[in-house]
Amino acid sequence: MTLGILLFESSYASSAPKCANSASVFVILDLKKVASESVAGKNIESQIEAINKESQKDLLDLESKIKSMESSRKSDYDARKIEELQIMLYDMVRTIKRRIAKAYEDAIAALDQEMRKVISKIAAEKGIEVVINAEAVVYVKNGHDITEEVINKLNETCKSIKVEIKNS
Repeated sequence: MTLGILLFESSYASSAPKCANSASVFVILDLKKVASESVAGKNIESQIEAINKESQKDLLDLESKIKSMESSRKSDYDARKIEELQIMLYDMVRTIKRRIAKAYEDAIAALDQEMRKVISKIAAEKGIEVVINAEAVVYVKNGHDITEEVINKLNETCKSIKVEIKNS
């Protein structure tokens, strides 16, 4: 009976993946960390910040014009003009937000493509079969995390991604 158990353990151990001695079959990757700490990810964020600031200047100009008109309003005609400008301001804010959100989404999709290229290359080099997003992992014993390696390789291959606001 003892011999049967030993034989079973022995055959199981030889067919199990050998993560400790050779390349890991699966690894963990923190995608959010790669996106936020990579040079390209930071570049996207700084472009979005600049676009937001520039857009706010235009909106603040219109808003101050409305406030000025409100303080010097004298007739119903002035009230209608103010209302029209308020509607125009609201529409501008909504349109700008939508365009910025779309530009951000497109840039993040481009970053995702670049990350996937890097991940595929690292996986091929190391014989990795599965890369699991760290957010999906509750517990892994002896799990290998390639997040820093992906960040470093991504920084070598992709320094920036253009954020483009499209007029649509």
